[in-house]
Amino acid sequence: MNIAQPVTAIAISRLPDPEVQLAAYGVTFDMGFLLESPIVMLLSASVALTRDRVTYMLLRRITVWLSAVMTGVFALVAFTPAYDLVVVRVIGVPVDVAAQAQPALGLLLPWVGAVAWRRFHQGPMIMAGLTRLISVGTVIRLTTLCVVLAIGVWRPFLSGAMLGALALSASVIVEALVNTVWALPLVRTLPERSRGPVTIPSILRFCAPLAVTDVMRTLVRPVITSGISRALLPVASLAAWPVASNLVQLMGGAVMAFQELTVAVIDSRTTYLGVRRFVLLTGLLVTGVTALITLTPLLDMFLITIVRLPADLRPHVVVGTQLLIPMPLLYAVRNLLRGVLIQQRSTSSVQFAMTAYVVVLVLAIVVGLNVRVTGVVLAAIAGLAAQIAEVLVLYVFFRKVWQI
Repeated sequence: MNIAQPVTAIAISRLPDPEVQLAAYGVTFDMGFLLESPIVMLLSASVALTRDRVTYMLLRRITVWLSAVMTGVFALVAFTPAYDLVVVRVIGVPVDVAAQAQPALGLLLPWVGAVAWRRFHQGPMIMAGLTRLISVGTVIRLTTLCVVLAIGVWRPFLSGAMLGALALSASVIVEALVNTVWALPLVRTLPERSRGPVTIPSILRFCAPLAVTDVMRTLVRPVITSGISRALLPVASLAAWPVASNLVQLMGGAVMAFQELTVAVIDSRTTYLGVRRFVLLTGLLVTGVTALITLTPLLDMFLITIVRLPADLRPHVVVGTQLLIPMPLLYAVRNLLRGVLIQQRSTSSVQFAMTAYVVVLVLAIVVGLNVRVTGVVLAAIAGLAAQIAEVLVLYVFFRKVWQI
């Protein structure tokens, strides 16, 4: 799934005014990610809770209402003067970049509902062991994205930022549809009744800390954008940061599902030890591959021949990716610890660790602005420090709740 962002950056780089359009798409994606953040937890909630049709129907009702509310908020931000207030005045995005990002944000309106519906229906598929179908759905999503991008590059009809947003919306809608088709037969095989009393308030008590956690995690994206906008070389950094961070996210994609893996699989100390071994080895392997790519000429080859990034942006991308080399291992450990805490129903601990992440990130950005470094360096160092802080806090809570 993380391939989508570098692919989109490659397409935008081939259209007019790539520096501003890449920056505008970065702002658009950050705002879209923020506005969909309360529904991200639906995948973990669906994996942890969907064991019967009663719970499925209650969680589906929550999914529909939450999607409707967040789509309304999305429309308010995208199509009213609230956009200038949030993006220009609060976040501090340059006016020319913000002007290109607003119509692109409007094209992302279907994003929230489609992502919510997709993640909700992936839960039964994971619990049924049909994770292969989730991969197939992601391939279908990426294919849709590439087709829309290819048409837009071949016969330009939208700006780079708008084309990226349109491709993203179309691809996630298609993926949501195919996941629904695959999940519904599995839902019909679930037991009719739950083993214990299940109510909407009880589900909300479980989900709320996870939703707040995801909101906080995505709130830091505009915070990072705001910090970049106030650091040295803001426009170049806004254009380079999405390329650098998305490349590391692409490498770290191999470990992103470990949270759901942990929730679904761990039921004893033996399974925990097996999952832990797998997670740590995979995290180390992916981190090693990331180092190999970012510390050798392979990165320049990628940026020049594939992304076709303007020459003035390449040094910023290189330094950003090199600073982020430890991230895949940190992602792997974080997702393992979060999965255990969710499996043990300690979702408030996950929220507390996210609070530590935000506090450290904001402090690092404030200090970095006084040091006066480029926006990419500031974002990379602040993100790395915040991720280390979250992992440490998660580990403290893990030691308290782990009883198997």
